[in-house]
Amino acid sequence: MRLTYEAWGRRAEDGSNAVLVLHALTGDSHVAGPAGPGHPTPGWWDALVGPGRALDTDRWFVVAPNVLGGCQGSTGPSSPGPDGTPWGSLFPYLSVRDQVTAEAALADVLGIDRWAAVIGGSMGGMRALEWAVSRPERTGSLLVLAAPAAASADQIAWGSVRSARSAPTRGGGTATTTGRRRARARTGASGRRAASPTSRTGARPSWTPASAARHSPGRSPRTAAATGWSPISTTTRTSWCAGSTPGAT
Repeated sequence: MRLTYEAWGRRAEDGSNAVLVLHALTGDSHVAGPAGPGHPTPGWWDALVGPGRALDTDRWFVVAPNVLGGCQGSTGPSSPGPDGTPWGSLFPYLSVRDQVTAEAALADVLGIDRWAAVIGGSMGGMRALEWAVSRPERTGSLLVLAAPAAASADQIAWGSVRSARSAPTRGGGTATTTGRRRARARTGASGRRAASPTSRTGARPSWTPASAARHSPGRSPRTAAATGWSPISTTTRTSWCAGSTPGAT
């Protein structure tokens, strides 16, 4: 497994000044900085990260990984599968919890036992919530922006449409820019739909007390069940495949 990240600032000797920034579905690890190879635009939070800014890099060590499955340097559908060709639509199914497990492994490699703060918006906010629920001892504080703790049936349905339109083919090709733009527009429409599909289809949390006890031995079923959302394939099967970025592990 390969997880790419970018970092700004200097890590304190004990790692106590580390801040984790988690990108949204269409983002990547390039939170701040100019455009460059693999990054056709400047950082998506460039105004917030840097000396004297909200995330002051003279004080904080800011780390932003590309999510597992994201294809911006991290292992994803564009990565070679067992037969040497890109995984494409056969890339293994991942949940938000799986992605956070990968991020925790990155923290271990960086020598960070506890983040001073975990920050994320949209899908990144879902991962931030998962950090707080599954690893509270490693999460100092939490900033979640525009993110749910659960996915409704309506959101899952629209996410599936997006995933189908954006996923790379088994032969290694990727969706066209036009296709991705169209998929993005369709997904945007999902935010304006009524909640009625949830009541009709009865989408249930992926973690119930019973399943939590089976999959998380030694943890409180109530705590394990608190995440409450169903894993969504679009979080890992949608691909924006570009070159690697610095700092892969």
